[in-house]
Amino acid sequence: MAVPELDVPAFDAIPGGLARTLRPLVDRAVDDVMAGLPEGGDAWRPGVGRATMVDALGHFCDLIEDSGPAAWAPIAAHYAGLGGRLAHDRRALEQLNRLLLRSARALWQMVDALAAARPADPVPEPVLRLLSEAQFGFLDAASAAVARGRRESGPGEEEHRADLVARLLAGGPDPAELAALADRAGWRVPRRLAAAALRPRPGRDPRRPMLPQGVLADLSGPAPVLLVPDPGGPGRAGLLRPLLADWIVAVGPAVPAHRAASSLRWARETLALAERGVLPDDEVVSGADHLASLVIFQAEELIDHAAATRLAPLGRVAPGHRERLMETLLALLECRFTASEAAAILRVHPQTVRYRLRRLEELFGDALQDPRSCLELEMILRARLAAPRRRAAAAATVAAHG
Repeated sequence: MAVPELDVPAFDAIPGGLARTLRPLVDRAVDDVMAGLPEGGDAWRPGVGRATMVDALGHFCDLIEDSGPAAWAPIAAHYAGLGGRLAHDRRALEQLNRLLLRSARALWQMVDALAAARPADPVPEPVLRLLSEAQFGFLDAASAAVARGRRESGPGEEEHRADLVARLLAGGPDPAELAALADRAGWRVPRRLAAAALRPRPGRDPRRPMLPQGVLADLSGPAPVLLVPDPGGPGRAGLLRPLLADWIVAVGPAVPAHRAASSLRWARETLALAERGVLPDDEVVSGADHLASLVIFQAEELIDHAAATRLAPLGRVAPGHRERLMETLLALLECRFTASEAAAILRVHPQTVRYRLRRLEELFGDALQDPRSCLELEMILRARLAAPRRRAAAAATVAAHG
């Protein structure tokens, strides 16, 4: 294992005798700092705790006395060993890093205590600057050694989770392989899961999503992917809602875990329609709630070609009235030509709908009596009127072929 480099000039310039003066003050300074250090409700993990800070300050004093390669190598090996032992415990690594940083505070408490004990002989200002520089160099080198040890210990839980996500989205492992992958990643295989596709909102520079426990993620690409276990379970409905401020969020259908790739495909189709304004993007949009739109837009090119023929009768109508007739026809098709229901959808008087229906019957004739023709018209109109910004394109298509 290569030894991380230590920036030694500052250590070399500090009088070696200062280390002997500082050592007796270590325990008191550590106790003071530890007393004010919150643990977040968790006990210290094995391998970290008070001894971590005592060791760090002892190593610092050792390096003041001798900063040569022979002295630094065993200290670097100590921190690399810590990194290797704690590689699979993220909480322990966080605690280790926090204690190393707090050792710097303890050092300055030791310096303050030294000044109070001998006010007539304070540590000179140039030496204080050297202590600060040396402390930064020590923390950098120790952290690098921890990171090196962690990397060389083999993949940890985070890497195993990334491997699990990649395997699920590549088509799904068989049950035995999935169980093994999940076990290494510390993840419980749910009965069903749903894939969520994310896209940053225009003009936003979103932060990394804060993910609930159990949610797997691939955040490496331009469209991050989440895998949400048991999406229909209690309290799961609002799980992704906090992401909406920064992200457009679309969710695919709930499927068995080995079919995650299928759920993702529909999540991405749903996301594409939300980005175009066809589906709403101010909520977590579920593809299962918009089946008709998803099916229709799968055949969008065919629908565009069919629109030229099926909507041709509207080409004889003035542009302003044409759009109202298109909206009215779609509403009538959706409620089986019941004028009162169509009027409620359009927020107009039923008599207005009946007047427009007569005009539509004049234009389309027997086509409005043919179930197949009506189905095609409904699909075309749903696609053409799916979002306000698409209506101008719909009118232009009709006018161009009128």
